[in-house]
Amino acid sequence: MYDSESTTFVQRIVLCCLVDLTADDRTPVDSAEIRERAKALLEHSEDAALRSVSEADITRALNGLVGTDLIAEDRPDSRSPVGKGRPKYRLDVNADELRGELRNDEEAAALLA
Repeated sequence: MYDSESTTFVQRIVLCCLVDLTADDRTPVDSAEIRERAKALLEHSEDAALRSVSEADITRALNGLVGTDLIAEDRPDSRSPVGKGRPKYRLDVNADELRGELRNDEEAAALLA
């Protein structure tokens, strides 16, 4: 499950985004959608250590999280040069349980809606 000691701040942002998007029944989502949600979370958080994250930051965080039991990556069968073949991501754990764990994390708690 979630371990704050082995999770970067950007990975925590991504997890908060996926928890929110799952609650809104909007997963699986691609990295661009996660970045947009992250931007909104950071803009509305007074306690966030960062104010913005790049798409490369999000991609690195997702790549690191895919190797854990927290998120799953869905890759389409066909890929196109215009982004239609982007992988999509979803939580691979219970969203409510993860939200509770993130609320106990001092750095992530301020990001949750």
